[in-house]
Amino acid sequence: MNWTFAIQQKIKAAAILFGIMLMIVIFSFLERKNMADINKSVTSIYNDRLVPATDIFYLSEHLYGKRFLLEQFLLTNKSNLGEVQAQLDKHNQEISELITRFEKTYLVDEESRYLKNLKNTVLSYNRLEADILTLSNRESKKAALALYESKGRNNLQDGIRQLALLTRVQTNVGSQLIKDSNGKVASSSMISNLQIILSIVTGLVVISLVFASRISSKPEQNYHLN
Repeated sequence: MNWTFAIQQKIKAAAILFGIMLMIVIFSFLERKNMADINKSVTSIYNDRLVPATDIFYLSEHLYGKRFLLEQFLLTNKSNLGEVQAQLDKHNQEISELITRFEKTYLVDEESRYLKNLKNTVLSYNRLEADILTLSNRESKKAALALYESKGRNNLQDGIRQLALLTRVQTNVGSQLIKDSNGKVASSSMISNLQIILSIVTGLVVISLVFASRISSKPEQNYHLN
């Protein structure tokens, strides 16, 4: 009978609609997760990669500034010990603040290792720098220069090398974050396309339900043969 067939079709259509609704809900959660991950990656690129990259530049600038001040003091008579000490202290304070701020960002294991090495190198150089200045005051600039050239310059260059290694890791991690974000964007695009397809299928199911409803509502006609 027509009404029996219509009911069966409606049950099938309802099951299909339920499945489609469930898939749409799952896809919605997946898309939200992708968007949250993309937002997290973009935020990390800025806070944990771009800002620290700027800090690395300033750290390098301060280390070179210290080198210039000390070499100028040891090789010329253009500045006195008090002036040099004050300027070096200012550089040291800025370096300490930059390293502390760097430590608060998200760091991969390799970054943590290089930053720890940099911190130890800077502390070691600062102690050596203090010894050089003390030696120049108690004995002579010539003796202080000999200590700087034998140990100080290499120590400072080691700190600059640590900065270069940090920059390389920053670039690699940033590239990976961008790659991951692109993957999430592609996934979100695919989910959006699937949702469009499911919407079209939903529309077709609704149309079939309406059509089945019209068929079942038509009265049966009896035909009598003479």
